[in-house]
Amino acid sequence: MIISEYEQLERIIQPEKICNIRLFKPITGFSLNSRSINPNQAFFAVRGKHCDGHDFIQMAVDKGAVFIIAEKYVKTIPKVSFFIVEDTYKSLEKVSAYIRKKNKCIVYGITGSIGKTTTKEILSFLLEPYFKVLKNFKTENNIFGVAKTIFSLTDEKILILELGTNAKGEIEQLGKMSSPDIGIITFIKPVHLEGLKDLKGVFKEKVSFIGVNPKMKVILNRGDVYLRKIKSSSNIYWFGKDKKNYLSFVRASTNDNGSVFMIQGKYELILTKHLDIFIVNFLAAISGAHILGIPLKCLVERANLFKEFPDMRMNMIESNGLYILNDAYNANPFALREALRSLKSYPFKKIAVIGDMLELGNKSIYYHESVANEVIKNNFEYCLTYGDYCVYLTDKLKKIGFKKTKHFNSHKEIVKFIKDIINFKSCRREKYLIFLKGSRNMELEKVVQGLID
Repeated sequence: MIISEYEQLERIIQPEKICNIRLFKPITGFSLNSRSINPNQAFFAVRGKHCDGHDFIQMAVDKGAVFIIAEKYVKTIPKVSFFIVEDTYKSLEKVSAYIRKKNKCIVYGITGSIGKTTTKEILSFLLEPYFKVLKNFKTENNIFGVAKTIFSLTDEKILILELGTNAKGEIEQLGKMSSPDIGIITFIKPVHLEGLKDLKGVFKEKVSFIGVNPKMKVILNRGDVYLRKIKSSSNIYWFGKDKKNYLSFVRASTNDNGSVFMIQGKYELILTKHLDIFIVNFLAAISGAHILGIPLKCLVERANLFKEFPDMRMNMIESNGLYILNDAYNANPFALREALRSLKSYPFKKIAVIGDMLELGNKSIYYHESVANEVIKNNFEYCLTYGDYCVYLTDKLKKIGFKKTKHFNSHKEIVKFIKDIINFKSCRREKYLIFLKGSRNMELEKVVQGLID
């Protein structure tokens, strides 16, 4: 987007002070990153948790930035214009909202406690044969990621944004920036409770973006207890098991290779992942694409071709006689219980490696202890734990009679323990499945790497 007059930029940002306006040059875009900024772009100097963008203004100018939006003026930097603002975050919101408004693309906003990234990837895959699509990179779903994606808009017809939060007010903020035409909410579950307090707080936060655009069409999971509390209207499109939903499904069959679901009673959707909650991702994405008028038959046929699941979401790796199921991208109590249940009938001996589920606030100990029965009920031979809170899971398992559990202080110790078990039990004759799940900061992929080395 080219802004050729500083008055236009002034109307958008409404700065407290303007410096060096005589040096103003037309702006071809905006950037938050001084390392990747392009010539003739404007640079936002934003104060982050780990670094301050004001420290990189000189680098941005050296790389070709012609305008700076900042909270303070740097006199030593010549030959560029400055807008001085009280809060660069608010300016970021204003510019993002302006660019989104000027682009006539259809915007999707996807949120929920689970499955945002997977739903985004499936939806993009479904729409790509029909439209030019832009989506946020991986899980860049905070204010920086959403702004960065909006700044990248060119001639795309579809913009798909994942909207994330861990504190009150963030979803509404992102909603105002992006003003989605179509909103999708997958689940309301106990996540980010440190910032959102309880499930009611999660619910209020996730649904807060619905009101930012009165014309928004909203796609909701009727299988979620909290989402069912939303009053139905002509703008809400439900998906679920009931035939009265906008999109309905029923399981037709299940075997070792996955499950077959009938969509709208007519079309077969084959789910190769051994975790039923993935069906929610597919139904949400199919509903989102179908709203645009794409035939359901075509969408389900294409959905069956989707293979590019995001990393560490029930990804199976076979190595050295082991089957390693890596679901360690992130974790919350609901997703962990569902994953454990999905593996009950798996034909191999099973070892669970469970890391801390973070950001659960004052109920952290309760939630970690609460999954103990699921470990036992779903036929795991061993449960190995890692992290400050998972020690409570190990203690709970021992109290209720499950002896083959052990807590570890390092990834290397877990790897050694598993290898020792396998060597002792002669894994070449007996197949083992190693299941891993924990919050991102637990870095359980290091266990995976240790096992395959």
